[in-house]
Amino acid sequence: MPHIQIDEPTIGMVFTVNTSPFAGKEGNFVTSRNIRDRLDKELLTNVSIKVETLTPDTFRVMGRGELQLAILIEMMRREGFELGVGKPEILSRVVDGKQMEPLEMLVIDCPEQFIGVVIEKLASRKGKMSKMVNNGSGRVRLEFHIPSRGLIGLRGDIVTESRGTAIMNSLFDGYIDWQGDIPTRPTGSLVSDRAGKATSHAIFNLQERGEIFVTPTTEVYEGMIVGENARNSDLDVNIVKEKKLTNMRASSADDAIRLVPPRLMNLEQAIEFVRDDEMVEITPKSIRLRKKVLQANRR
Repeated sequence: MPHIQIDEPTIGMVFTVNTSPFAGKEGNFVTSRNIRDRLDKELLTNVSIKVETLTPDTFRVMGRGELQLAILIEMMRREGFELGVGKPEILSRVVDGKQMEPLEMLVIDCPEQFIGVVIEKLASRKGKMSKMVNNGSGRVRLEFHIPSRGLIGLRGDIVTESRGTAIMNSLFDGYIDWQGDIPTRPTGSLVSDRAGKATSHAIFNLQERGEIFVTPTTEVYEGMIVGENARNSDLDVNIVKEKKLTNMRASSADDAIRLVPPRLMNLEQAIEFVRDDEMVEITPKSIRLRKKVLQANRR
C-alpha cells in the first residue's frame, strides 16, 4: 500500500511550565517532566503534531492550525495539567532564497446580508476570493485563498460579525510567497500592577479605560492582564484599590455603582487575544492572561 501523505504542521506554539505566583494551586501536574511525558504520549497517537524541546522547561508544539493545538491544551487541562502557552506562530520556510508561508483554502457559508462584512474581514487579512456560489436559498458559499497567519483570530471575528450564522472550514493548500504584514489587535492591555482581590470600586473607575476581563473578588497578581485598553498602548492599573472610608457623609457618595458585565474568554479566544510579549496561563480551573515578564519595572 502507498504511504498516506500527512500535511506538514503550519502553526507552532510554545508550551512552558507555569511560572505565575498561583502556580501549583489548582493543578496536579505542574513540572516540565510531567508536560514532556504528556506530549510524548500524544505523539504516539497523534501523527499530525511535532514537538521540539527548546529548553528544559520550554517546548514548541507544532500542528495543523490553532484549533488542533487548542484541543490538545483543553485535554491537558482537563487531565489536571498546569502550563503556560504563547502566541501561535506561523512556520515559514525558505525555498530558493525566498521566504514562503503556508496557504489555506478557506470556505465560508453565510447568509447573503453578511457577504460584504465577510469579504472586508478577509481582504484585511490578505485573503483573495476565488469563487462565490449563490443557490438562491438565502445563503452564499465563498471560497478564499488566505495565508495561515490570516486565520489566527478569524473564526471569532466571523462568528461575531455574522451573529453566529456563518460556517467556515479550511484546508491546507501549499505554500506562497510571504504576503507582508497582517494587522493584529489594535488595542493594548490593562495590566494589574499589584497582587490582591479585584474590587467593584476599582473596576467601576477602570471601565472607561477599556473592557474588563475579571469579576469583583477575583484574585490577581502583578503582571496579570485584567482588561483590554481602548488605546494601543499597555496601561498598568490598580484593580485592587478599595474605597476610602471616612466619617463624612454625602447624599451622592453611596449611590449604587453599575458594573458592565466582564468579557470572560474561553481558551480559543484567549489564545487569539495575546500578543508576542504575553502568554496564557492555563490550569484545570482557570484561564488567565499575563505578561511574560511580570514585574512592571523590568518590562
